[in-house]
Amino acid sequence: ARDVLLQLIEKDPRSYYGHKTLAEIYEKQNNLEVATEEYIRAANIRPNEDKVQYKIADLFNKTGKQDGAIKILQELLKKKPEWEEASFLLGDIYQEQERFKEAVNVYLDALEYHPENYDLYYNLGIVYTRLNDFQSAKEYYEKAAQLNSLLYHAKYNLGQIALLYNELEEAEDYFIECLQDEELEEDAYYYLAYI
Repeated sequence: ARDVLLQLIEKDPRSYYGHKTLAEIYEKQNNLEVATEEYIRAANIRPNEDKVQYKIADLFNKTGKQDGAIKILQELLKKKPEWEEASFLLGDIYQEQERFKEAVNVYLDALEYHPENYDLYYNLGIVYTRLNDFQSAKEYYEKAAQLNSLLYHAKYNLGQIALLYNELEEAEDYFIECLQDEELEEDAYYYLAYI
């Protein structure tokens, strides 16, 4: 398929679908640099194709070019502020760069369009924890836990915050609930023993 696409592009260098499909093939082969180049060629042919712009931002992030990814994502969110994936990617990049206040702003903006999204509340809890604003972190972890009582990570974090405030009974309740999650079970037992 790649060889056929290369022949197509040789005949028609302005083939949007040729470059885009070739980029997808390179991406599947984990050849991210070359995939990025092909997505950029496709974007130069059709600059208003937001999905291709998003793919470029995603690959920039994966190849250590976060500043380029941030610039693209900011532009995409100006045009489509409701774009959930773009919001998550931008917020995650800000978190990785320890730009926590900017991450908070991105997630809060996304909440306006997706008020029932567990992950947004959970991510806000994480960011506020990193900012040492445990009261706000607790508020967002609680909302996440209300939205999805079967995802125990929010409850685990609530248990840790309760421990910080020496609210041992509340912490114990959260950690007991976390025992139902195989991934968190060992840590939950540790904190229960600590209590």
